Amino acid sequence: MLIGAAVGVVAIGGTVLAVFLSLQQSPPAQPVTASEKATPGTENTQPIDKRSVTALAPRALKVTADQGALVELRWTLPADARRYPVVLQRSPVKKGEQAITALTQGTTSTRVAGLDPDAGYCFLVGVPLRISESTTVAWSKPTCIRGAVARSAQ
Repeated sequence: MLIGAAVGVVAIGGTVLAVFLSLQQSPPAQPVTASEKATPGTENTQPIDKRSVTALAPRALKVTADQGALVELRWTLPADARRYPVVLQRSPVKKGEQAITALTQGTTSTRVAGLDPDAGYCFLVGVPLRISESTTVAWSKPTCIRGAVARSAQ
């Protein structure tokens, strides 16, 4: 059941994230390898390699406090990931709620309020590396509470 919700959340969340980030003053920086040449005013259309995505993913996501309607989360960011915006994804969400919340660049903790104290939730933290037709987000491993189970989207 959570896998279907997670897939839907990712699709909707990606759109929400793209709109949010497009309103920011400066677009997120993109990793550039030595073999790529940056041309001012053009978007890098090269795919970001899996190793780079893995290297920039937030790590050690954990719930540090569960107070029913309020949950506190903490994670670590690799040094190179601190220059990117950070997003939090939660599942499930009620109709009309946002699945993805934009956080401040370099953030390593947050509080999530308004949760149902009787429901289980799963959380992911991500670092958006590119927002385009081929959006790339470096996601943490999920952490779940109250019996919720994260399932692979495979």
